[in-house]
Amino acid sequence: MATYERLHAEHRLIADVVCFRGPHINHLTPRTLDIDEVQRRMPSVGINPKATIEGPPHRACPILLRQTSFKALEETIAFADAAEGKHTARFGEIEQRGIALTHKGRALYDRLLATAQEESPAAANNDAHQAHLSEVFKAFPDTYAALRREGLAFFHYQAVPGASVQGPVSVEQVESLIEQGVLSVTPMIYEDFLPVSAAGIFQSNLGGNSHDHYASSASQHAFEQALGEPSSMKSSYIPSASRLRLSRRWRSWRVKW
Repeated sequence: MATYERLHAEHRLIADVVCFRGPHINHLTPRTLDIDEVQRRMPSVGINPKATIEGPPHRACPILLRQTSFKALEETIAFADAAEGKHTARFGEIEQRGIALTHKGRALYDRLLATAQEESPAAANNDAHQAHLSEVFKAFPDTYAALRREGLAFFHYQAVPGASVQGPVSVEQVESLIEQGVLSVTPMIYEDFLPVSAAGIFQSNLGGNSHDHYASSASQHAFEQALGEPSSMKSSYIPSASRLRLSRRWRSWRVKW
């Protein structure tokens, strides 16, 4: 137990990795459709949530990923020297997913998030934090039509059953075909994670200020140097998937690409 306590004083994760044999469940992540309501209701049932919801604010058209968590359970542990101590590793993470953003959309998101953090970096009250985020993110379009027209987000396109078009069509006619009711469109859900938000989730169970350090020092270049090869950007393959899906749906039409 003395070894655990010394390592724990340096960093909780070091103590967890060194002192416990084999892998164990750290957390599970259920998905919800209303993370604000989950955050509000957790204290009423005896669950202690982290102070703020990570990610973008509440929107009519959700984007990317919003995450919250509740504090790690404190468990009684019998150590090898027969001493009895406490261990906290298992916690609950909750997420709400929205539409995937294009490179242009993600750049806008990152810029607005940085602005929000610079103006109010230490918000501990979720209501105040969300109100501040919502004000900053007014600059981000909040209708699917605007997101699509401005090239900020990805969508699935599907030919409406029974619909037909006269003559050849091209990708440039997508908006017109949607308006005619010939082509339907649905949001492409973001299935990745947000590094800074994830850091905030784990930090809520670790304590300290490493979340702020991560947000300011994250570097793709440094990551690729450590990895030894370039990384593939997700924004480079999602457009291909979206384009392929559109071409398959239009296979029965004479589509000019």
